Amino acid sequence: MKISNALYLLGFGSILLSAANYLKGDQANNERNGIFVGHWAPTFFILGKVAEDREKHSEGGH
Repeated sequence: MKISNALYLLGFGSILLSAANYLKGDQANNERNGIFVGHWAPTFFILGKVAEDREKHSEGGH
């Protein structure tokens, strides 16, 4: 599995984990945890794009 694909999967997984934590209960701690984990997704997607570009560059594609 390519690193870029793994990072994209982690991005989608963090969205699902964020939603699960946010909707888990009425405690404010669960909501804060859900919002915190939700901020991980853009980071994983950006890192996935960077890794994808590097993979394409190393394969000879421009």
